Amino acid sequence: MRRFLLLIAPLVLLGCSRPAPQPEPAMAPAGSTASTEASSAADTDAAALQPPAIDPLFAAVAADAESPSIMLNRYVIALLNRNRTASDAAWAIPPADPHRADDAALRQLQDLRTLRLDSDTPLARDGQQPPRLLEVPVRIRAVTAQGTFRFGGWYRVQPSSDGRAWQIQSAQLRPTLD
Repeated sequence: MRRFLLLIAPLVLLGCSRPAPQPEPAMAPAGSTASTEASSAADTDAAALQPPAIDPLFAAVAADAESPSIMLNRYVIALLNRNRTASDAAWAIPPADPHRADDAALRQLQDLRTLRLDSDTPLARDGQQPPRLLEVPVRIRAVTAQGTFRFGGWYRVQPSSDGRAWQIQSAQLRPTLD
């Protein structure tokens, strides 16, 4: 017990120490304050008028569209909740038979309790600028009543016909071992 108290004492002292003083900003000459305020207001207005910076990788869809990884997370949630309408809406061409879908291994899991999708940075899979076909590498962990299953692979996404969102074009998932 005494050793524990001796270890805590330095932590308490460090937690109570004062932070290092910050250097004071340089004072501008009295005559230049109005010009400085005017230039900073102009910079703020110019920044507000500029369009938001769009990652060139995602420029094939509307600027306010969600990223492919967020769309895939919504898709996985729909699968987890057995909401076939929402899960099929994520596809450009929904699979008619869930047993023959590109990600049939996920769709056929029984007694699904949790489903987690980890995605990496998408890769452009066509030569167009901006790319219209992205491959999103994924790792999936599914917990069922029978145990835990892991899958690795990718989902390929393309812009929807109206260009407002990403949709799944195809997928490839393979079971992986721990």
